[in-house]
Amino acid sequence: MDKKQAVQIMHDRTVKQLSYRSLGKKYGVALSTIHRMINSKQEEALPEDGTLPDDVKTLKEELRKERLKNELLNLVIDISSKELGVDLRKKHGTRRSK
Repeated sequence: MDKKQAVQIMHDRTVKQLSYRSLGKKYGVALSTIHRMINSKQEEALPEDGTLPDDVKTLKEELRKERLKNELLNLVIDISSKELGVDLRKKHGTRRSK
């Protein structure tokens, strides 16, 4: 299993709340493999002393990362629009009322 597929599985599990069984069918991976992968990722997220991180602090960090990701994606779209000479944000094919 490649890293991209593992990230997609983790995303589907955490965001879409898909079950292990449905993830296995969707990605063609054994149920035990998905279970082992998700458990190992959850253990990595826990601090070594076994205490849970402060929820607010964790959420703030995740929000910061998502804002950076959003800014990066916007910059990529802007740069691509300039290089291609086409406004990628514009909906093409929309009808104008006369």
